[in-house]
Amino acid sequence: MSGSATVPQRCHIGLQQLEALAATTHGFLGPNKRPKFILDEDAGDAVLVSSCSRLLEHIELDGSVGQLLHEMIQAQQKVFHSGTGALVFLAGVWSRVALECLNRGITVLDIKTAMRKGLDVCLEVCNQSAVSVEEVSCQKLKELKPTSALKSENQDSEMQNVDVKLSQNLRLTLKHSRHFNSQTENTQTALNDVSRIAQAVSHRCDSSMRLVLKACKLQSKITEDAQNRSLDIQKLVTCLIPGMSEEESCVLRGFVTLLSVEQASVVRCLQGQALNIALVNGDLCEKYRHVGFNRPANVVHITDRANMSSVSLEERWLEDALRKLHELSIDVVLVSGSAGVKLKDRVLGANVLVVEGVKSSVLNDFSTRTGAITVSYVTQIDENCVGRGVTVSPWRDFSGKNDLVAVSIVTVSTSLVTAVICSSVSAKVQSLEDQFWSCAHRLHQALTDGKLLHGAGATELLCIQQLHQSRQTEMENPQESVVLELMAEAWMDYVSTLMLNSGSVESKAEAWTAIAHRMRLYKEGEAISGDTDGAGVYDNLTVKSEAWRRALDLVFLVLQSDTEIITGVSEGEHVNSELMYL
Repeated sequence: MSGSATVPQRCHIGLQQLEALAATTHGFLGPNKRPKFILDEDAGDAVLVSSCSRLLEHIELDGSVGQLLHEMIQAQQKVFHSGTGALVFLAGVWSRVALECLNRGITVLDIKTAMRKGLDVCLEVCNQSAVSVEEVSCQKLKELKPTSALKSENQDSEMQNVDVKLSQNLRLTLKHSRHFNSQTENTQTALNDVSRIAQAVSHRCDSSMRLVLKACKLQSKITEDAQNRSLDIQKLVTCLIPGMSEEESCVLRGFVTLLSVEQASVVRCLQGQALNIALVNGDLCEKYRHVGFNRPANVVHITDRANMSSVSLEERWLEDALRKLHELSIDVVLVSGSAGVKLKDRVLGANVLVVEGVKSSVLNDFSTRTGAITVSYVTQIDENCVGRGVTVSPWRDFSGKNDLVAVSIVTVSTSLVTAVICSSVSAKVQSLEDQFWSCAHRLHQALTDGKLLHGAGATELLCIQQLHQSRQTEMENPQESVVLELMAEAWMDYVSTLMLNSGSVESKAEAWTAIAHRMRLYKEGEAISGDTDGAGVYDNLTVKSEAWRRALDLVFLVLQSDTEIITGVSEGEHVNSELMYL
């Protein structure tokens, strides 16, 4: 079959395209990312991007390889919001490994087998070198100089530690008192631990991680469950406000969103009242139909009403919707989709606030806290679907700059938290939001996994060491040694690029020299320690492992597709003309 064929390197266009695409993203690897401007020559617009997902989202991907890479990046980003830089980089360098193996006459089957073995070796390194978050927290406690952006958080931690000591001293005299709260120490210690872990996975995004920490503490304060030491991603949303300084970014309780000046006037009328709320999952318009709806065929609508030709279906639907809202005394409607223009104009006069584009997680939280039942159509709302106990208030008025007003929508017991992200540079707001979500998910994943990996290339150095050691063992197929050596070189390329982008070296040649020196020390009997970075940088175990797996799966998919197109699917066939390539 094609899997056992030897195929010339020059024919594998797909692998070459994958390597070329990955090379454009090398500047996004590491903490010091080099942003790129993407120019739309037709529209004359430019977009600032600083991540692989945003880059592939804004460029034209005509070939199937680019589409596959984009889908793989979207899958990684949707779940983890990080690790995309490593995924794309490894997909590129491992494509180069596969091409070099083909050039040396190694069969596709042997390439896949050996590269899979090399990945297993690296994943085993991750499992063995992972450290617990408790150990990371203790190590952070010993550090003397915190980063400037997180200094205020650590100062709070120091004050909390003083309070803990005081509570320990007071325990001698108040241990029999019914006014003594023994939970204080555990709560403060848990928050301190989260702060140290957050600093470990901040990756120099200190301002964004500071917002995440504030959100975590606010959630813990609301739920009175700081001892649980977790960050609820589903109860976290963002509100982007361009035109303000980044120092204005903050975290607020409840749901904060930007509304028009006209909608803000409704908010001022409703301010200070306990309001009724309705939740709609979908578009708020007459033509909207839920997913899976099939319009019945061969149905004729007959009515006995006269002179109905002048009234459209939209007008009748609009009257029914307004009547529903009035009869049930609904003041606020949250909609996951968009609302019709005519409906929005009519509800303004009735002092009903309609908010569009609300995330499903926000709808779920308001449903839980107010008792409201989410519906697909406004005409489905009845007395049992209406929620109660919502308050609204204007937070900031930006009508002088961009005709928008920031509005807060809150319930009594909500644990929903909004991170307000500001920047005086409008093109930078999107990047700051991506940075915030990346920090939030890294902290959330660290607390979920309970383990972390040494970052700054330390884990990858251990992979190089282990791959070299595996080459020295006896193998059934001598070609495996060649493939593992090439994979080790690919890791060296990764670490050297990481060192260059982080500013620890001035050139890739210097980075390769430093890596080679460490490898020589290993050959002389000195083991490579997991904490070679010396900077207290850590990565998520699950995120890194999944990124590596996805990268190799993508390379194998393109490799196999190229091979089948070039050689055909039937054994013994050799098609060398009129070939189609990915």
